[in-house]
Amino acid sequence: MAEQEEEVDYMSSEFLTQCVGKDDVRPGLLFSHSSKHKAQMEKRKRQKDTAHQQRFKSIKKVQEERLEEGLSTAISHDNKGFSMLQKMGYKPGTSLGKQSQGRLEPVAVEVKSDRMGLGWQQMITDHRKKLQERKRLKKQRQEVETDPEKFRQRLCNQRQEKFLLQDLMKSQRVCHQLDSKKDLTEPAESWFWPSYILKGTEEDAEEDDEEEKDEEDIEFEPEVKLNILTSYLRSTYFYCIWCGTVYEDERDLKQDCPGPTRADHDD
Repeated sequence: MAEQEEEVDYMSSEFLTQCVGKDDVRPGLLFSHSSKHKAQMEKRKRQKDTAHQQRFKSIKKVQEERLEEGLSTAISHDNKGFSMLQKMGYKPGTSLGKQSQGRLEPVAVEVKSDRMGLGWQQMITDHRKKLQERKRLKKQRQEVETDPEKFRQRLCNQRQEKFLLQDLMKSQRVCHQLDSKKDLTEPAESWFWPSYILKGTEEDAEEDDEEEKDEEDIEFEPEVKLNILTSYLRSTYFYCIWCGTVYEDERDLKQDCPGPTRADHDD
């Protein structure tokens, strides 16, 4: 027959310590003299602090109460400003003004209890608006990138813009060559020739273009410039930049050239 296990005393302090731990100092579970003394001292301290707070108010609390009392108290008759109003016919409880059209109560005072600057709220509001605008723009870019149709359209627009600038530069070079053969020293319009021809070197022209913009450059967009310049080349020299050919006359140009635009030559 096996030995009977030793019975556990469920009311002993050793068993309770194993259940709740040595650091638990709840009432009824204080086993050591030191833990009891510590709990008593903390309780007395809390009671003393509570009594001190009830008896003595903080400086901030006193200032708030005095301020509230001053704002809620009506102006006394001893006040010089109030005396002057009474001499001018003012009666307590009535509105200001000859026809009593003024305010009945004084303007309310809003006291700033913090130490922040007056404009910090507006700074926070402006910053939040900027963040919202950035999020909106970011969302739009994401929609364009995720939308296949919009993405293809954006690529198509970039490709057309690239071809447009290439055609314009080519037209300017051809216009300069053809005008030079006629011994012309100036173009019909300042932008008919490349800018580096008129301003010395190509590098100088690029620097000047960044610093200054002529009225014509602001007035005409690249697409408009191309249309005008190609029309000038076709009517003056019977030349088509997309065909790369100088035709004999206007009749020959109309018969053999597909049209006055790049799209006509892509078909």
